[in-house]
Amino acid sequence: MARNSKNLKAAYEAIDRNKAYGLAEAVALVKGNAKAKFDETIEIAMNLSVDPRHADQMVRGVVAMPNGTGKTMRVAVFAKDAKADEAKAAGADLVGAEDLAEAIQNGESGFDRVIATLI
Repeated sequence: MARNSKNLKAAYEAIDRNKAYGLAEAVALVKGNAKAKFDETIEIAMNLSVDPRHADQMVRGVVAMPNGTGKTMRVAVFAKDAKADEAKAAGADLVGAEDLAEAIQNGESGFDRVIATLI
């Protein structure tokens, strides 16, 4: 028969299995019982009482994490004159027109997204 560790026994004692916890209280309990040396994760299962066979009851969504994905996006903008200045002010990494197109044709790919304006 498997034995429970001290940490698992302490976690079981901290939780009342007959009580329904609110989300904030449940997250606080999980964080308070965290003992691992790595970032622990939480899995949530919800009963939404919908029938996915019906098109009007489909549940889809996207969650934006508070700290993002951790990757910074480099943006290149095809623009001239005032639009180029506007793109630089907005934080574009590469801005240009014919010179940017020539650099891309020569193999430069130091960006993740490209935006083009009407020239």
